[in-house]
Amino acid sequence: MRDSRTARTKPASYSVDKEKEEVRINFTVPTSWKEMSQEQLRAVFDLMAVEDDPVKLKTLILLRLCHIKVDRRTRYGWRCLTEAGGRQRVVYLQAWEIQSFLDILEYTGQPETMDNRLDVVCGLHAADPLLQTSVTFGEYLNAEKYYQLFISTMDMEWLDNVAIWLYRDKHGRAAGYGDAVDDHGHKVEEVTLTPGERIGVMLWYGHVKRVMAKAFPHFFRAAPEDGDDGPAPVDFIELYNVQLRALTGGDITKEDTVLGLECWRALTELDAKAREAEELERIRAKS
Repeated sequence: MRDSRTARTKPASYSVDKEKEEVRINFTVPTSWKEMSQEQLRAVFDLMAVEDDPVKLKTLILLRLCHIKVDRRTRYGWRCLTEAGGRQRVVYLQAWEIQSFLDILEYTGQPETMDNRLDVVCGLHAADPLLQTSVTFGEYLNAEKYYQLFISTMDMEWLDNVAIWLYRDKHGRAAGYGDAVDDHGHKVEEVTLTPGERIGVMLWYGHVKRVMAKAFPHFFRAAPEDGDDGPAPVDFIELYNVQLRALTGGDITKEDTVLGLECWRALTELDAKAREAEELERIRAKS
């Protein structure tokens, strides 16, 4: 067995050693989230939605990505069935071989490294990976509001509402707008994701937030601790109003313009304002 840095999802390949008169079965698995194809991502997210034991999850991912069906355990190892060369073949896997692949798939248990996302859900297309060019500040605020509701309630259905601001219709418009239409030209009345798609949205947006936190460290400062209960709860309406006031200078006639800014452009300004505020705090503290 061998690992490969390809992102293909297909049955195992095989080669024939004529001297030894044996067939060699070759399995491949992606070595990072980024290397996964769309088919592989869907398969993994679907499995993550039903299995939370880390070892079982990685084992199921291995079997799914390599198209392996476990038959039974024998004295020669695990007797497995797979497709190679257009026919079903038997292969015996040893425990150390399985473990070597589980080690490669260790990253699937580290969602913070997930830098990939589903391109299409419900006939809608994903915005750019880090929301840098195709998402407005207003759309980002809506996505953040629903993501925070998900975090506070752990109700996965809120991720459907996050998705409508991260995925676009056939005209590039966020599905959260009333006139959005899917790939078939049908009006998007409601977006209902599968459990696996919800996992995908959660991991994608979580990755975006981590990247933003590093890019804008002054604005995305850690929330203050609320005694022994951890970070203080977030007041979404107040947070929304604070961000909007900071960029409009309190001028309500500028709200539409600010909400229409590209997300990262607005965050750049907010980070600069936050840095200025920190500098003023330091000056006051010294005086």
